[in-house]
Amino acid sequence: MGVSQVNAGEAAVAPPPGNPRFPAIDGLRAVAVCAVVVTHTAFLSGFNGRGFLGQITARLDSGVALFFIISGFLLYRPFVASRYRGERVPSIRRFARRRVLRIVPAYWLALTVLAIWPGLPYVFTDHWWVYYGFLQVLRPLWISGGITAAWSLCVEVQFYILLPVYALLLWRTLRGRSVKTQMLAETGLLLVLAVASEVTRGLTFADKSPDSVSSTIAGTFSWFALGMILALVSARWHQVPVAERPAFLRLVVRRPLLPWAVAAALMVLLTRIGLPVLSVTDYTTFDWVGGHVIYGVMATCFAMPIMLGIEGSGSVPDRLLTLRPVAWIGLISYGIFLWHHPLTGKLTRVENWTPHGDFVLYTLVVFAVATTAATLSYYLLERPILRFKDPRPKKTGGGDASAAGAEAERVELARAG
Repeated sequence: MGVSQVNAGEAAVAPPPGNPRFPAIDGLRAVAVCAVVVTHTAFLSGFNGRGFLGQITARLDSGVALFFIISGFLLYRPFVASRYRGERVPSIRRFARRRVLRIVPAYWLALTVLAIWPGLPYVFTDHWWVYYGFLQVLRPLWISGGITAAWSLCVEVQFYILLPVYALLLWRTLRGRSVKTQMLAETGLLLVLAVASEVTRGLTFADKSPDSVSSTIAGTFSWFALGMILALVSARWHQVPVAERPAFLRLVVRRPLLPWAVAAALMVLLTRIGLPVLSVTDYTTFDWVGGHVIYGVMATCFAMPIMLGIEGSGSVPDRLLTLRPVAWIGLISYGIFLWHHPLTGKLTRVENWTPHGDFVLYTLVVFAVATTAATLSYYLLERPILRFKDPRPKKTGGGDASAAGAEAERVELARAG
């Protein structure tokens, strides 16, 4: 069960030049997308709430929290690592190009095809620009059209727009200070912003019906903030020997199953505090905010051994998440996410293939069809386009830019206070 090489050279998952690769994060993506697919099929089949397993499937929408934490970590880490090293802010133009090529073509393809079959509300109307422009979360009526699960993708796009602005402001504010000061000050800032986001989420929840604000970056930023905090810590200690790291980080490396045990305990807690499983109108404000906070902490604990651990360490989380099938699902996970949700409604009849209905069979069929569509999308559209994410590197006298960047990070941060 060694580290998978499925996507070792894939342009789709290659980090910006000079930044380290985290192979097991593809496994995190696989876990997140599988959780989202299962929670949707469980909801439509009525499996949610059936005993303990039904309580678990109802809470697998927490896969969205894991996706947001991954984005916060991977997208912010190059910015903060450059600031720690005293370098210029990474190119905003390059960042924007990478995000557009990664997100837009695959989404437009899925939206167009799925609007034709099995059919999506409002896409081929005067409001087509809402869905092709990632704006559907701005009004409650719009959320019910297009690929409804793409509300979270719209939030991701909002994060892409705000992140460079935030990074530039922090670069101007904190540059020249010690790495320790930068890390502590920004961690405090992100925690304050996370709390403000949760307060906003609570204030906009009224009459047992969440306002659309809860489905924007204003009501979900806390999940991104958790990923960004992990990026702050990783950029500081990633290349430092384990023995020289703080006690908590040494514990994560030496006992990587401990954060997973905490995540599992939080999942069980979620099944015991009375959160609704069938309708959002059954939520109270406490459910809406408290469940959101627990989702974020749980997803953070699950990601922690990978984001703050040692790549290729041979730990159980690292080995499981770098298995070849898991890594491959993570590679095409974006497509699975885009294609699966409209298919869950179209394929509900699969449950009738057995006398008493079969949630497992239904889920497997949906996953298989969505995976087929995602595979075609990735290899025929996404991968060819993503080869243009970064400009061609200039020929130099030798050495690998990524390795040089990692070495520079190791040297500079080892010296940092």
